Amino acid sequence: MNKPNFDDSALSHKVVSTTRNSIELSWENREVLVKYILTSAGEGSGRVIYEGPATVFTHGALRSNTEYSYFIVGVNAEGKRTKPALILTRTAVRVIPQAPDFFQAYSQTPNSVSFFWNDGVVDGGRRTYEIRRDGELLDTPSAPPYTDTRPLEGRDHVYCIRTVDDEFYKSEPHCIVVNFPDFTAPTNPENLRTSNVGVIFGWEKSYDSSGTVEYEIDLDGDRLGTTTETEFAIAGLDSGRQYVLGVTAFDKSGHHSDRVTIQYPGQGVPPQRK
Repeated sequence: MNKPNFDDSALSHKVVSTTRNSIELSWENREVLVKYILTSAGEGSGRVIYEGPATVFTHGALRSNTEYSYFIVGVNAEGKRTKPALILTRTAVRVIPQAPDFFQAYSQTPNSVSFFWNDGVVDGGRRTYEIRRDGELLDTPSAPPYTDTRPLEGRDHVYCIRTVDDEFYKSEPHCIVVNFPDFTAPTNPENLRTSNVGVIFGWEKSYDSSGTVEYEIDLDGDRLGTTTETEFAIAGLDSGRQYVLGVTAFDKSGHHSDRVTIQYPGQGVPPQRK
């Protein structure tokens, strides 16, 4: 008795369901077939994903909103195969995470501050957080609390937190402002210098963590004025006498550096006579 010809036509199939991280597939059950082989047709083409007698399979641990493609073939007891059937589908779109709705500073000191927050929301997968100060990434903790040990005095720092899922989708930021009082005076002005008889009095810029420094100028101890520049013009000096020019840096919190002075004319330069 002649055996019936082997039907090598491609198997019918369907995508049963998709989620953000999985795809469920099914295919035709033919009595003469003893197993089915599902392989990747896209990235890693030819890689065996499933091999066995079942006609339903769920492919898991996938990336959301991503296209996946497969080939399915059936094999009989003699090793004959059906023609491959191509299956194209896509996982569902993942919802963007939500930031914590509670984000608060506590245990603040002049040089540190801690933060606590409630859970952000992710659409499946592992949840982490991104914390930034003034736009600079500080850390990516998986849970509260977090402590910043490098804030600057005299600053209104803006701290922001985002929720991040395991596919690196990020929520909108939740931001708060933390004020750090200023306890430190600016550094002293350095490299004082003068030029010309109509004196241009100059110095190098002082540093202060607040970022804002002004200078108070005096002549023989008498206040002449203030400036945010590093030069100050002094007119009306009498030739033939020595002067002491002074400069003191101060910040917006009222902290003052030491008064730094220079003689005019400089030492070793005789005063001009009328």
